[in-house]
Amino acid sequence: SAASDVYKRQDYNTFLSLLRQDTEIHDSFITYLTINVSEFYRNPLQWQTLEKDIIPLLLKRFPKPLRIWSAACSTGDEPYSLAMVLSDFLPLSQVQILATDMDAEVLAKAKAGCYTGQSIKGLPQRYRDKFLEKDEHGIYRVSNKLKSCISFKQHNLLKDGYPQRVHLIVCRNVMIYFTEEAKAVSYTHLRAHETDQYL
Repeated sequence: SAASDVYKRQDYNTFLSLLRQDTEIHDSFITYLTINVSEFYRNPLQWQTLEKDIIPLLLKRFPKPLRIWSAACSTGDEPYSLAMVLSDFLPLSQVQILATDMDAEVLAKAKAGCYTGQSIKGLPQRYRDKFLEKDEHGIYRVSNKLKSCISFKQHNLLKDGYPQRVHLIVCRNVMIYFTEEAKAVSYTHLRAHETDQYL
């Protein structure tokens, strides 16, 4: 691709200039740099804590619909898992999940909602039966009902403004790739959403 040819250039200033001027090369480079390791229901103990402690607290404290931000959502495994778990507590019509990532390519995959068996290996069977359909090629497709409560949007945690008035922010497995300075910036923005009214 044109982008891969650009990566081989030895002239740093030329490369930097192209990144600033060419959207296609910029987006391709972001995809090249980002690490998109994800799966449904990743780290089951954390999901169990969410079910046992966090969701009941949210339901007690906040009006419907519940508004949740899944930051750095990668290929969508996390926001879809969130919606599945929340469906045990309330109708999906009362759930609004904003799922963001800086990589447009993985967001396109997330919106498509098509996954391999490897991606869903840790997902409880009850959620597979309720929200996934396996096609003739062995690909699992997320139901439209589940998709209906999730909005996907491109977002850069270090540059863009943060969503306002959300009841829960889920930001996992991304900060480990940030420098200490970048972590401090992100944590400052995330803490700015902590008030007496919102978690």
